[in-house]
Amino acid sequence: MFKFCCEDCGECWYVGNPRTCKCPDEEPNKKWVGLTNDELVDLAIKHAGFPTLLSEAIENKLKEKNT
Repeated sequence: MFKFCCEDCGECWYVGNPRTCKCPDEEPNKKWVGLTNDELVDLAIKHAGFPTLLSEAIENKLKEKNT
């Protein structure tokens, strides 16, 4: 399981769990979009054996889906 932390307040949450950070979003009506199981499996297969690259790929994919 992968943990992500807010760069503003440091509050952390895990992939697949709701965001626990209470910082205001840039767009308050925008809902957080996570990764599907298929997306996680695809990334895990592509980056097998390289945990740092996998965590970066997951972070980039989440940023892509939530911007």
